[in-house]
Amino acid sequence: MKKIVIGIGVLVVAGAGFLLYQNTQAKAKEDTAVEMYQVSKQTPLHLKGQVQSTKKQTVLVNSEKGPIQTIHVAEGDHVTKGTILVTYRWGEVIRAANDSVVTSLNEDAKNDPQQALMVLKSEESAIKGTVTEYDRSKVALNEPIEIKYANNEKTVKGKITSLAEMNNEPSKEEKTSLVTYNFTAVPDETIPVGYSVELLISRNEIHLPLKSVIEKDGAYFVYTVVNNKAKKQTVTVEKGNGYYVLRAGLNENDKIIKAAEDVKDGMDVTVE
Repeated sequence: MKKIVIGIGVLVVAGAGFLLYQNTQAKAKEDTAVEMYQVSKQTPLHLKGQVQSTKKQTVLVNSEKGPIQTIHVAEGDHVTKGTILVTYRWGEVIRAANDSVVTSLNEDAKNDPQQALMVLKSEESAIKGTVTEYDRSKVALNEPIEIKYANNEKTVKGKITSLAEMNNEPSKEEKTSLVTYNFTAVPDETIPVGYSVELLISRNEIHLPLKSVIEKDGAYFVYTVVNNKAKKQTVTVEKGNGYYVLRAGLNENDKIIKAAEDVKDGMDVTVE
């Protein structure tokens, strides 16, 4: 008799375990698997540029002033504004228009007015570059930026001071229809003329995937997950080019369901 009772007990326990397993499996099948998207600010915009002199002075020989008597500078010299560069035999002189560096000197041009005798570039410099039509709206004037140079080993602060209103005309050699605009940036510290630099422009915008935002009757909402259930949350957004720009309703590092088309409020979900 005892053996029969024990056997019945074992069968009851086994049956209960089987039913529990079935219920668990059924619940797992009912849950919808979802992928989450972490809300975060956009990565900085990267632009390329080169440090260039802001002013250039080209010295040509004027034969009406007589022959050249003395050239007072050599290639590579640093000169201050007003420094005498050239003296003609009849006493007239040519002076430096700015604090500059003599970047080239061609003494053969003393007898050829068609050639430049010397070229000076000002020590005052700025960064010149271009930005595409897609990124132009992301550039704000006079806002702080980071400038990396010397193989990105050095970083200085700066700002973009001008952005062209008219786009550049592509040259015949360029096989692209991409529209670009010139910009000028000024570093807070001196960077040697000729250096190539990279500009990092912070973007405080938060973008949301199109599929994560649901629109109904003019209202927009997303879904978070709380205790394995989808929770509807209202947001304020603006439509961008392939994304929504978040204006209110979420904080940075919040997580939302990435593809919410088939999600309902209160639905059981499993996060992948």
